[in-house]
Formats: sequence, C-alpha cells, structure tokens
Amino acid sequence: MQILSYLLPIFALSALAAGWMGLQLLARRLGTKNHIEHGGNGCGQCGCGGGVCEREQ
Repeated sequence: MQILSYLLPIFALSALAAGWMGLQLLARRLGTKNHIEHGGNGCGQCGCGGGVCEREQ
C-alpha cells in the first residue's frame, strides 16, 4: 500500500504530460496559429493577429 502512494502521482503526472503532448500534436495537425512562436508583437487588446496594432498607430 505504501508504494501506491508513490505510483499514483507519477501516473497522474505521466497522463497529464501525455495529454498535453496529444493536444500539441492535434493543434499542429489542425494548423492552429501560435502567436507566441510566430513573434506576435501586438498589444493583445484587439483582433489584429499580432501584426500592426490599430491601437498603437
């Protein structure tokens, strides 16, 4: 019973990591935009998509 208290959190963390990896693979397959990696430099307050922000002009 003592080993179960160690294995349960390890399995939970493994499932969480596997789920996150699956979500990332799904996002890549669907072509979801990633504004952080693509250098989005907008203010984040509008729908300009990370280009030139209308509020900053």
